[in-house]
Amino acid sequence: MTHLSRRSFFNTAASAALLPRSTRGSEDKILRVGLGGLPTQKGNAFSNIQSPSILVTGGIFDGLTRVNKAGQVEPWLATQWEALNDLTWRFTLRDDVVFSNGNSFDAVAVAHTVNYLTGDGPQIEGLRRDFRFLSGAEVVAPHTLDIKTKAPMPMLPRYASALLIVEPEAWQSMGAEQFSLTPVGTGPLVVEAWEPAKAITRANPLSWRPMQIDGVDFTVLPDTSSRIQAMLSGGLDAAYQIAPEDFELIKGIGGDVISINDGSISSIMFQFGKDHTSALSDIRVRHALNYAVDKQTISDVLLGGLASVASQPAVQYAYGYDPALSAFDYDPDRARQLLSDAGYADGFSITLETSGGGTNGLLVVQRVADDLKRVGVQVDVQQRPVMTFLLDFVRGRIESDAFTLQWSSYPILDSIQMTNINSCRKTDPWYCNEEIQPIIEKAWMETNSDRALALRRQVMRHYRDDAPGIFLHENIRFIGLGPRTRGFDQTFGYVSYESVQLD
Repeated sequence: MTHLSRRSFFNTAASAALLPRSTRGSEDKILRVGLGGLPTQKGNAFSNIQSPSILVTGGIFDGLTRVNKAGQVEPWLATQWEALNDLTWRFTLRDDVVFSNGNSFDAVAVAHTVNYLTGDGPQIEGLRRDFRFLSGAEVVAPHTLDIKTKAPMPMLPRYASALLIVEPEAWQSMGAEQFSLTPVGTGPLVVEAWEPAKAITRANPLSWRPMQIDGVDFTVLPDTSSRIQAMLSGGLDAAYQIAPEDFELIKGIGGDVISINDGSISSIMFQFGKDHTSALSDIRVRHALNYAVDKQTISDVLLGGLASVASQPAVQYAYGYDPALSAFDYDPDRARQLLSDAGYADGFSITLETSGGGTNGLLVVQRVADDLKRVGVQVDVQQRPVMTFLLDFVRGRIESDAFTLQWSSYPILDSIQMTNINSCRKTDPWYCNEEIQPIIEKAWMETNSDRALALRRQVMRHYRDDAPGIFLHENIRFIGLGPRTRGFDQTFGYVSYESVQLD
């Protein structure tokens, strides 16, 4: 029996209503993309740089640099950069770029974005957290500016890939809320409309990255089965988060499947310490839970054997990844012994909250729960809608003992990027180990490349050994492409929409 036939495509009338219909004629050159969710703050460039937001905002806006598939920093809106001193970087910008409203892209626009992020503003804007090291920017010439940091920031050119630039006049005249509905950037897409479960975008005729098609429609289809059904019926040209068992169905209609390493680690994190005193506070228990989970079988059975088992919270391409670290072996007997040593020979119970996102995400969580049950740990899996789960995480409202987390280093590919929310750096952190925090701070500021790399690897070893969660595998995203889709590619979060062609 195929994966498709095991699922119910039309559980409710609402899910059926969401399915895109096959369209031709005037909309023949519109790429129709099926996602699990849309940006939580719509077109606000400063909301966050994670999926699904980056799939939309990355087409509307551009950063100063871009990290390629080899993990190297390349020019983007900036053509060159240099460190003037420990606290100042000078960027030279392209002089042939305009915003979608016709205003010129220049140093004033970049300085506006930098200075906005350094000022007072809503903490729900995730880029404030990611760029907390900025102190301001000064215009030197029409296409040259100096960006200043509070402490040495040798990785600034890498982080500049996530510094999405908004058109300053539009931002100031509209305000953040209206701007999020009608954003103005330099990317190949402009927003035509936001609907409850859809973002309608069209080609930006002024973009320096001109489109070969007329636009992109992003439709929310929360479960994999509805995305597959829409593709089989001709209603989608690209479907995210499909599963290996769906490959034959897509290829059977003349489509294709691409696999993307999105630069993140799939993990289940534990809440323990100040506000969550439980069995998870004991490192022996946390190690036991790691030994209890058969990560390789999860990859083989649910991810087509294409996902590398994780040994640390960083992908192999990330700066600071430590190749000397090994993953916890699958050893349920050792897990039981550690639980017994910690006083939990009879086991215990935990709650685990998840959105079920990612390739076979809910099945992965259920497999983890099954493995833990075999060593006496009962897991109550609580699934939440994707957007609800994301908002609860951003606002610190997750109360469960454990939760799923995509430990991301994209689009920047710095192994310590996520310490902004997974260490004492976070306000009211869910995990804070004061012993490693000085090393984390040194790693952020170290200007010597050899020492910076060594410090990052020290941080990676700490997270591996302290086991604040279960690092499962490097995330592999499988994207189904319809038979008329050509040139679709994604590099660490960013889709090159300008390269897409539709037959």
